[in-house]
Amino acid sequence: MRSSAPSRGLTQVDAFFVAYQERMGILMQMGAEIELRGTLQLGDLTQIVERLVTRWPQLGQRIRRRLFGLEWSGEPAVGRMVSQGADRREIVAWRDTPIDPFTAPPFQVLFVPGRSHTDLAFRAHHAVVDGESFSYLSAEALLALAAVRGGGHSGPWPDALSHRIGWRSISHVSRQLRWPRRDVRVAPSARLWVHAASAGGIRVVERAVTGEDFDAVKTRSARSRTALPWICAAAWVRAIHRWNRAHGESLEPRISLEVPVSLRRHRQRGYAVGNYLSPLVVLGDAVQPLEVIADSLWRQLRSAVRHGVHLRMPILTAPARHLPWGLFRRWAINTATTGVATSHFTWLPQPDLAEEVRERSRGALELERQQIYTPVCLHMGATLCVVAWHDRLQLLVSHRETAVRSDEAETLGDLLAAELAGSIVRQPVGVS
Repeated sequence: MRSSAPSRGLTQVDAFFVAYQERMGILMQMGAEIELRGTLQLGDLTQIVERLVTRWPQLGQRIRRRLFGLEWSGEPAVGRMVSQGADRREIVAWRDTPIDPFTAPPFQVLFVPGRSHTDLAFRAHHAVVDGESFSYLSAEALLALAAVRGGGHSGPWPDALSHRIGWRSISHVSRQLRWPRRDVRVAPSARLWVHAASAGGIRVVERAVTGEDFDAVKTRSARSRTALPWICAAAWVRAIHRWNRAHGESLEPRISLEVPVSLRRHRQRGYAVGNYLSPLVVLGDAVQPLEVIADSLWRQLRSAVRHGVHLRMPILTAPARHLPWGLFRRWAINTATTGVATSHFTWLPQPDLAEEVRERSRGALELERQQIYTPVCLHMGATLCVVAWHDRLQLLVSHRETAVRSDEAETLGDLLAAELAGSIVRQPVGVS
């Protein structure tokens, strides 16, 4: 019997992330882990997921091999998209369990109920969402849950990404392991010192920039006339260089960052799933002052976008989506696809989410904590995501345990915080 849900072919970029996980063993999934004050029921989550797959069926479908290329196919498996845990430690184990998109839905939710609190986690395979769309989908799902919990109706899903996402945003969660860039020439840059370039579990080190420190960073940004995201990116450049020098790995001061540029138009219909971000690599000289690095990074990206450099990869590689899967896997994964840059940098503006959750739930739910993790490229070892709230910055360093041990990642987080604002001290909360 033929499925009533429509099938949808994967682009060459979507398929790349499937091939990368299969061949390299690196987890190609991103996630958001949330602590809520208040309670939820399994039925609440199931209701929201059912509405999600009505709008975007591929979130609950599985990949099927075609003669040429791959497609999302079959009825959405809602029952396998939602699961309930007994202990919050299950969330960390769940984070390290790979999603096989050939056998399981690519978008999943896990919740651990408590007497007065709920731990909630969203995760998705990179083949079905990029960082921009994952941020949108997980936030909208959380707000829909809040509306249901508050006794109201969450309303229909919008046709496009909401106002939270601008078409040129340098946004979440994301972080992209990128497609073959044989046309890209990147100047030599340092590698992040790591123990090993091998598969392993993902852990997150968190630092917070709050209060006077947050005000000082904003003032520094304003005085230098450099946008806050680039101040943070420059701090990451300098922190990586200090990390490398401390380990005697490399005195090379040039640090390259891969940042995503959105290919979506504002409010463009039908593009809330799939990969529609293109990578650009920018280079920073880590011995320069922070403001000088930040300005250089911004000018590089602005020039590249102006000249359409970000369009080369998706246009030139588009025909590869029609290759037979076996040939695609061999062709797609090579030294040009597994980490051109030193690291990845992601900026995620999320100023009003906590307030919206409180309002929509009529006080029944409160967002106490949100932590985001991203895939970590085989040769990079660690990535940075900065979540910008209205009153603070949340610095999230995702790292593979095989590359950087947890205690060492603490040091890397301290170096980043010190570069951004010298008065920041270690805040152990949020390390997992």
